[in-house]
Amino acid sequence: MRYINKTAFINYLSCPTLGWMTRRNMLPKLTGPSNELLRFEGRNVRSISWQLFSNAVDARKLETGDAVLYTKELILDPGVKTIYGASFVAGGYLAKAGILQKLDDNSWHLFEVKSGRKYKAKYARDMSFNTMVLAKSGLVVSKTTILCLSNDYRLGMNISQLFKGLDCTEKVEPKVQEFLILSDEVLENIESENMPEPYLKKNCKNCPVFDGCMSKDVKNHIFDLPRLSVLAIEELITAGVDTIDKIPADFELTQMQQIVKNCVLINTNYVSENLKAELGNIKQPFYYLDFESMITIVPLYRDIAPHTQFLTQFSIDKTDDTGNILDHYEYIADQTRDCRREIAEKLIKYLGEEGSVVTYANFERTAISNLAGFFPDLCEKLNKIAGRIVDLELIVKKNYYDINFRGRSSIKKILQVLVPEMNYADLKIGDGGDAAASFAFMAMGLYDDKKIEETKKNLLKYCARDTLAMVKIHQFLKSVVS
Repeated sequence: MRYINKTAFINYLSCPTLGWMTRRNMLPKLTGPSNELLRFEGRNVRSISWQLFSNAVDARKLETGDAVLYTKELILDPGVKTIYGASFVAGGYLAKAGILQKLDDNSWHLFEVKSGRKYKAKYARDMSFNTMVLAKSGLVVSKTTILCLSNDYRLGMNISQLFKGLDCTEKVEPKVQEFLILSDEVLENIESENMPEPYLKKNCKNCPVFDGCMSKDVKNHIFDLPRLSVLAIEELITAGVDTIDKIPADFELTQMQQIVKNCVLINTNYVSENLKAELGNIKQPFYYLDFESMITIVPLYRDIAPHTQFLTQFSIDKTDDTGNILDHYEYIADQTRDCRREIAEKLIKYLGEEGSVVTYANFERTAISNLAGFFPDLCEKLNKIAGRIVDLELIVKKNYYDINFRGRSSIKKILQVLVPEMNYADLKIGDGGDAAASFAFMAMGLYDDKKIEETKKNLLKYCARDTLAMVKIHQFLKSVVS
């Protein structure tokens, strides 16, 4: 028998259609290195957390039925005080508890391990679902605690210092009662043969099936407006507005949103009168700089906190005014050690002292400023480089819009519109998330030498494609105003 799990239940509360589809495994599969890393690190953090409970009994079994029966045996055993990986089935629902610890009054303390560094509402929501199923099973949970990561932890410390406990009992208890009231209704509807009729809501914006659901065959959806607030979304939905052309003339929009609306209404692109001047502020020689980085839940190097973004490589294209590449510089770190100093020194060497440093978004400026803080002796030179940075994305957002951008400004989105003959399809690593994950897997020692060599070549190709994309976008913008 298949039971309703936490994901299906929570998704149903967000959108009945989404919950119904989740129940039937109809959502897109999350594949690729970035998703593999999330799953790998999640399992790793949970395994580490169990070391805090040395006397715990492992209740996990391969089959759900076996796991549930074994959990019942452990609950009834007076000698068992702590259980991890306990499974419960009740009322058509399945829950897998993180860690259960028996209290003196024979009630239980539920711990759930999360990979974040601070409280999030979704953590309490997840814990409330598990507590609801435990309550349906007859188990009294009187205290709930989230174990999240401590920002003070550094590699080499005792593993107990990796976690900090957040008491969520007061947040969880009322949510459990709410879930208990809703559970029968959710069960009936989610098990129905008929899919609930979808309707437009604010949650649709980030839904994994939005393009095939509420956005299917809809051109110029209101979600194509950049930075549309939740309040504005709700007002438009209440008014029955789902496309940009239906937005009333007196509806308050930001300047950028109004530009997008105008482009849709008259089916044209927008070119600011300031574009030429802004492009003129980019000084030769042009240096196009792109960084790649990684973030791991548990730090892999000393003096790094959990979830710290860590530079791993860069690509630099130096060009003349016509876009001819005069020099190409690239660097990728040794995955076995902290190479931030080398990155800083090579940036100083390759970027010289004259000419603009063109980036896409503000990440590179922030990263260089952080390097300046780490290395006081290089601070002055690094800060001068940061001062030469020109954000090409900001220029695009302020001065140029093509209706095919659909409100987006990421480099890949606008590249396919402005320079359609150039893309990332031929690369084995084709986005930043997969690049970060691939480097992390190398740093974790999970790749052999052959795989490491191949991965580094693919990472360098990907980073170089980003800088070349900036060159092409810059040249396109210059052609617009020439």
